[in-house]
Amino acid sequence: MKTTKAAIASVLVILGGIVTIITTSCGDDAQETVEAARLARKGEACQSTADCAPGLACLPSSLGGGQCVLGAFTVAQTAKECAVIECTVGQDCCGPPPSNCQSLLEQCAQLQDAGVQNPSQCLQYQSQCVCDGTKRDCESGKCVVKCTTDTECGTGVNRLCAGGKCVQCGKDSDCGSSGQFQCVNGACKGPCEGDGDCPGFERCLAGKCTPGGCQTNRECIAATRNVEATCGTDGKCIVPCTTDLECGNPKNFRFFSCVNNQCLYLGCESDKDCRLLLEGAIGSSGSSGTSGTSGTSGTSGSVSGKTHIVCREKQPGSTTTLP
Repeated sequence: MKTTKAAIASVLVILGGIVTIITTSCGDDAQETVEAARLARKGEACQSTADCAPGLACLPSSLGGGQCVLGAFTVAQTAKECAVIECTVGQDCCGPPPSNCQSLLEQCAQLQDAGVQNPSQCLQYQSQCVCDGTKRDCESGKCVVKCTTDTECGTGVNRLCAGGKCVQCGKDSDCGSSGQFQCVNGACKGPCEGDGDCPGFERCLAGKCTPGGCQTNRECIAATRNVEATCGTDGKCIVPCTTDLECGNPKNFRFFSCVNNQCLYLGCESDKDCRLLLEGAIGSSGSSGTSGTSGTSGTSGSVSGKTHIVCREKQPGSTTTLP
């Protein structure tokens, strides 16, 4: 009898242990399920990346806290850049024809049919309405007016003929007798006394602002407003990073990502990429420029060029570091 009671007691102890193990195991699974359910999904609030589901990161908000967003951008880097240019061929640089072109053409035809030799209407039509590719050229996406004499340049700003192009000046004396302005690449520019007189990273050499790059880390900190920025050996500022989110917002993407621990411009693949990215900017500014990362005006005198948005090979000096 005692043996039977002992056996029953042993069985009960074993069963109790099994129930305990099962209960504990189920409790752990339930706890893990609850913890997994606490991870925020894309678009939900968070305090840190640990609050977000795998593949997401917490993007801080200026109002406090943050939002779970895509943590890594998957856009490949290219060797090209977006550019807004005036022209691709010389004919792009011809201005729009006047409204009386059709009338001049009809009058020209009528007079020629009547036997009139070289009627003035024909000459007007030829000079005003027909694009003369020999008088216009496209250089590096910028329109230039070709010439052989000053009279061909008219009376506008670019009224002088130098090097076969209509320019503002050919020598320093063309910029006035006071000596305050100097001729730099066909344009009159004010002199400089020090680097502080020149924009960006241009340097004052021999009294003229000339292209240049950064020289110290402090200059890059001032230019980027980023205390971690440093000046690279190529004269360009380096903005360090460890994640893509330090370089951009996945919901307001500007094609900057963290590449080799630097915030770099990823470039483009096609003209349409650039059009879709820049069409908002080009709608508010009709000037030509270089890449989506840095723009420069590029009009030429009174020439009215057509605007082209293109994806081209990156040009020397293009800004590819996040400003």
